[in-house]
Amino acid sequence: MNKTRTIFLLAGILAVGAMWVASGQASGPRAGSAPTPIATVAPPPATPTSTRTQTQTGQVILSTASSNRFIHTGGGELHVDVSLAGIAPKATLARRQPVNLALVIDRSGSMGGKKIADARAAAQAVVAQLRDGDRLALVIYDDVAEVLRPSTLISEASRADLRRAIATIQDRGATALWAGLDLGRREVLKHAPGGYVSRVVLISDGLANVGIASQAGVSALARQAQSQGVHVTSMGVGADFDSNMMTAIAEHGGGHYYFIDDSAAMATIFSKELQTMLATVAKSAELHLAMAPGVELLEVYGYTFEQRGVTAIVKLPDIYGGLDRKVMLRLRVPAGAEGNRQLASVALHFIDAQTGKPAVAETRAVVAQVMDQKKIEGGQDGEVVAKAEQATAAKNLDKAMDAYGKGDVAGAQAVLRAQIAKSAGLNAKLRNKKLAEAIDDMRDKLGKTASAAPASEEGRLLQKAGKFRAYKLAK
Repeated sequence: MNKTRTIFLLAGILAVGAMWVASGQASGPRAGSAPTPIATVAPPPATPTSTRTQTQTGQVILSTASSNRFIHTGGGELHVDVSLAGIAPKATLARRQPVNLALVIDRSGSMGGKKIADARAAAQAVVAQLRDGDRLALVIYDDVAEVLRPSTLISEASRADLRRAIATIQDRGATALWAGLDLGRREVLKHAPGGYVSRVVLISDGLANVGIASQAGVSALARQAQSQGVHVTSMGVGADFDSNMMTAIAEHGGGHYYFIDDSAAMATIFSKELQTMLATVAKSAELHLAMAPGVELLEVYGYTFEQRGVTAIVKLPDIYGGLDRKVMLRLRVPAGAEGNRQLASVALHFIDAQTGKPAVAETRAVVAQVMDQKKIEGGQDGEVVAKAEQATAAKNLDKAMDAYGKGDVAGAQAVLRAQIAKSAGLNAKLRNKKLAEAIDDMRDKLGKTASAAPASEEGRLLQKAGKFRAYKLAK
């Protein structure tokens, strides 16, 4: 009996359903029109897990990603990670462009002994690594600057002459840094661009104290060199150089900055810098950031930039194979209606190192404006958030080390404690390895500020090491 009743019940339901479908079709299309097809409703598209956009031009990959996929319709701030990657297959490196290099070596009295001996060894290592067809100039400076050897085409014969010249370098006098940098720039310019990767590598262990000695004056010269296609890398040795000036030289010169606490490491650092030149895939790189209407660029962490209307121009070092560089932006987004919003057009302008021709890689930074706060809370891109926190930590580590160098130990420690607490709290959720390493390094610096007096050699080295760590963390 129960089975029979169930069958009748199912039959009744099916009959009612058939009548409802027929009724709906009768009241649907007009007479003479084609019947409406029964469509399968597709599931809604999955919410993207990232706002990352990516493009490749030549051997350069350019990408952007926002710290959150969403932002409130009322507007607010967020971070945008602009990432650059250089690709250099071995076959490409075998056909690498020739190098046009000037080594500018401080030989002032403070470089005496082990430092000058290690500088000579490092310069000899560069000569050994250069190929026939590369160019090298040797410039030395103390009270005055001198071209020890003008820009020389590398060959078997010229190598021997350059080695003999390097062996004669001895310490004496003061530090005419500006004059040395200017002579190095002029030597490289004799053959730039000329199909070369052109660079000046400046080394110093002290304070500029002859001629133009201000950070602004030296930075202006480095900026001029970069505008002429000659990038400037700076290397600070020991405890007594001006780290802010040496960093500024690299920033404005579009090169790299290195802190060398032990002069014995000089040859390794020289070799590392030379390898970046050998692996160059893009020269004269400029990042053009055109803000969308209403979007405001608040900060570019770790880089200087020039504002041209709504476009910010960030000049970058040459891009080489194996490079993974970030340019972290902080933006303010205005209120707007729900929906997708473009934040900025991002374009990397460069000279392709293989073809020698101008090239552009273009993409855009995007976000979606929503009213749903839960979407915003769940929309974080953990990788970008961690990178942004590293950039913020770099800024505050540099600030703390400046305070420490001026003798304000309590102020430096307060900045470090606040940043450590903030970063550690955030990383309890993110569990980002690089951010964890940055936190550990800040804790290390905090502990050492309590045991080393700022004016001691240990304290001066600590300050240089902290600022160098901040420089690398921002990149």
